[in-house]
Amino acid sequence: MLWTTLSESEIYSGWWGPELRFEEWKDGHRTLIVARDETGTPRLVRLISPIASDYLRPEWQPGAPLR
Repeated sequence: MLWTTLSESEIYSGWWGPELRFEEWKDGHRTLIVARDETGTPRLVRLISPIASDYLRPEWQPGAPLR
């Protein structure tokens, strides 16, 4: 039971939104976890790399569009 003045539609809005499908891309020693947005553009979700300087590159920051 919820004890709130908000309606259920306000509480659960977006609860059952579109399910993200993740893709795993390999780029040499890096692994990129990618999800496509509404327009089909792949966007970086997570970077996995053994090289610390890879995490400082702006093109590999979370949310960055990929080609």
